[in-house]
Amino acid sequence: MKNRLTVCASHLITLPGAPDGPVRAAIADAREAVRAFDPELVVFFGTDHRRAFRSVVPTFAVVLSATAQGDVAGPVGSYDVPSDLGRELVAGLVASEFDVATAYEAALDHAFGHTARDLLGSISAKPVLPVFVNCASPPHATFRRAASLGRRVGEFFADRRVLYVGSGGLAHDLPGFREPETGVVLSEQERQAWIKDVNERARREGTVRELVRSWDEAFLAGIAGTSWEWLDPIGVDLVERAGNGAAECLTWTAAWAAGGAGLEVLAHEFDTSGRAVAVSAR
Repeated sequence: MKNRLTVCASHLITLPGAPDGPVRAAIADAREAVRAFDPELVVFFGTDHRRAFRSVVPTFAVVLSATAQGDVAGPVGSYDVPSDLGRELVAGLVASEFDVATAYEAALDHAFGHTARDLLGSISAKPVLPVFVNCASPPHATFRRAASLGRRVGEFFADRRVLYVGSGGLAHDLPGFREPETGVVLSEQERQAWIKDVNERARREGTVRELVRSWDEAFLAGIAGTSWEWLDPIGVDLVERAGNGAAECLTWTAAWAAGGAGLEVLAHEFDTSGRAVAVSAR
C-alpha cells in the first residue's frame, strides 16, 4: 500500500470570485485523492505573506502550535498540530545539519489556510505539522536546499502514512514584496490598502513585469521526474523570468522531494496568479 501522497497547489484557488477553470476543478480531484488516501499525518510546506513572521524571518521553521489568521477570506481556528512530533523533527533536522527554527506558536496566513481547507475540508480535520519556508522576504533558500530539506523530512517520516503538501503560486509578481522587509506589523486593513496602492502605482509607472510561460513549464517538467539536475538552473534570474512570487515554488520543491516521486500535473493556467495543481503517490 502506498504510504506517501504529495499534493502541490496554488492558494486562493477557491476564493469567492476567483475564476472558474481547470485549476479550480482540479482542486476537487486532489481533495478526493486526499480523502481516499486518508493520511495519519499532513506535513504542510507553506510560506507567509509578511504576516506571521515579522521581527524574525527564518529560512525554515517547524511550527509547534498554529492558528489561522482568516485573511483574504481564509479559515479561522486552530490547527491540530502534533507538537511532540514537531520537536522530534526539529531535533532530527538539526542533527542532519539543517539550521531550522522552532516556532512555538504562529498565526499562519492564507498560504497555509486556504490550501489546508481546500484539501482537508477544514484546518483541524487531520493532524497537520506546518513547515514554514520563507519565500517572500529575500534572501531565501535555493531550490536545491529546499529539496534537501524536503528529502530529509521524507526520510524522517518514512514509516508513517503521510500527505505532503506544498502551497504556493508559480510565475507571478507581487509589487509589494519588491520592497525590503522592515518587520513593521500592519493591521489587515492597513495591509490591503498598502497592497492596493503599491499595485496601482506599479501599473501607472509601467513596472508590472512581463512573465514568461517557459519558466512554469520548466518547473513543472522538473517535478514530473525524480532527477535533481533542474534545481540549479530553475533559480537563475528567477525574479526577471518568473516574478518574485515564483519563489513560493520552494514549498512545492520541498514537498516533491519529501514524497520522493514525480508529480502529475492535473491542471495549469498561466496567468498573473500562477495557478496549478499537481499530485503524486508513492
